[in-house]
Amino acid sequence: MLGKIGLLVLAFVVGAVWLVVLRLKDVPLLPLVAYGLLLLGLVAGLLWPGVFGRRVTRRRVLTFVGGPVGLGTLGLYLAVVYYVTDLPVLVALAAAVCLVEGVAVLLRGRRGAGGSGGRHTRRAFLAGGAGLVLGVLSGLSVGHVERQRRELSARREQERQAATRAPSSRRRIVDDAVRVFPIHTGDTIVTYGQFYGGLDGWEGLNGYVRTLVDKAQIAVPVYAYLIDHPRHGLMLVDTGVNWEQAHDHDGYYDMTSRLLTQRDEYRMTPGQDLRVQLARLGYDAKEITTVFLTHVHDDHAGGLRYLPQATVVMDRRDWEYGVLYPHSFDLVKDNLSFPAFDSGALGAFPGSQDHFGDGSLVLLPTPGHSPGHMCVLLRLDAGSVLFMGDTLYTLPHLATGQVRQMTIGGPDTVHQIEAARRIQHLLASDPGTVPLFAHDNTRYQSDLVASAFAQGVLGEAGLRELRTHMEAVLTPDWRLRPGHAPRFVPPASGTGSGRVEFR
Repeated sequence: MLGKIGLLVLAFVVGAVWLVVLRLKDVPLLPLVAYGLLLLGLVAGLLWPGVFGRRVTRRRVLTFVGGPVGLGTLGLYLAVVYYVTDLPVLVALAAAVCLVEGVAVLLRGRRGAGGSGGRHTRRAFLAGGAGLVLGVLSGLSVGHVERQRRELSARREQERQAATRAPSSRRRIVDDAVRVFPIHTGDTIVTYGQFYGGLDGWEGLNGYVRTLVDKAQIAVPVYAYLIDHPRHGLMLVDTGVNWEQAHDHDGYYDMTSRLLTQRDEYRMTPGQDLRVQLARLGYDAKEITTVFLTHVHDDHAGGLRYLPQATVVMDRRDWEYGVLYPHSFDLVKDNLSFPAFDSGALGAFPGSQDHFGDGSLVLLPTPGHSPGHMCVLLRLDAGSVLFMGDTLYTLPHLATGQVRQMTIGGPDTVHQIEAARRIQHLLASDPGTVPLFAHDNTRYQSDLVASAFAQGVLGEAGLRELRTHMEAVLTPDWRLRPGHAPRFVPPASGTGSGRVEFR
């Protein structure tokens, strides 16, 4: 009895995880409940078949409950997870099932008596033949899938080349100035509460559960930043998402990753491809020598696929304990560099890393959003810029007592708020420093940052304009001024992504 109860608990946990995944994939609630009840009935019927009646056997439970459950599972998988690259695997599994069934039937026939042996032999022959046919089809389907993938890749490359030749392209500027170019690598679709609801219960496990049921979604930008340094070469802070993540999502991620991500989580136009934007600025992705990765999340690491030659500088804790998708790191996993943060304190930060040893670029540990999140401080001629990563999403998020993104909870939330306060101290103590965000969906990023860095050089006028806007949004004690509190506006059609107003 204890063993059966243990199996029931295990099945309940596995089933609950599967149902949560299906809900994440937007399966309607009513069929999900019906499917969940069937799963529960199947497990209970197999463990205690008598609950359905004295004459009910496990074989009948498998036939009358297991059959619908199997078909439902297959249908849900095909609807929300299946991708063409799975075809050879699925056909091969079906072939294996047929061959095993054939062997099992043949063995039962040999143990049987009377005239049943011939019947079992015929059934075994049919099952084995079906298995062989499916095995051949599995092999043939591999070539079909590969051709389809090559055709898709060729179309993507044509679109990229056409976007690269756009009239907006320009020649690279070569001088002694340190240049910074914001690169908008598309948008990600997130839940409004995930982005702005950290003070309204979106924290820890409760926050993640709410992302499953709350479908108030918004599109927010994903930025990487190119640094052209006269002494240290070409560098990137983060890499944004890549073309495959946005347009071939299911092909980019493996089956497990597909279960945990949304097919439409990224949007990107051909002109937003990282390689296209670098080319339009007069650069080549192959020239990038260093990537400073604020953290390992895939909307910051996807572009690493285009930079196999680059050294990737990141906190070791993020590599060892962060949530990463290996495919984004496949080509650079041997090029990782982990800072020791042993260059001494910097303002309110107890540790820092002077990466080049000349004070031009300093790494600051800001854990919380991920175990090893870090920010990057770059010195310019007119001042400094602080690349925020995801410590804070937008300028209004600097008002940590009024606006907060979803946090992991527990000590991680404490660490993230501590990091935010250290950033507040840094910005307050140095009026020549301005923040640059990875996901800012406000006018600060779309208008002012875009204008100030249009030529890559932050002049005194641009610095003054950014700081003036900061002071118009935030008080000296880091409170929002009137007119800058975010509010969700649902889509007019009732479906799709909403937008954010600031009042």
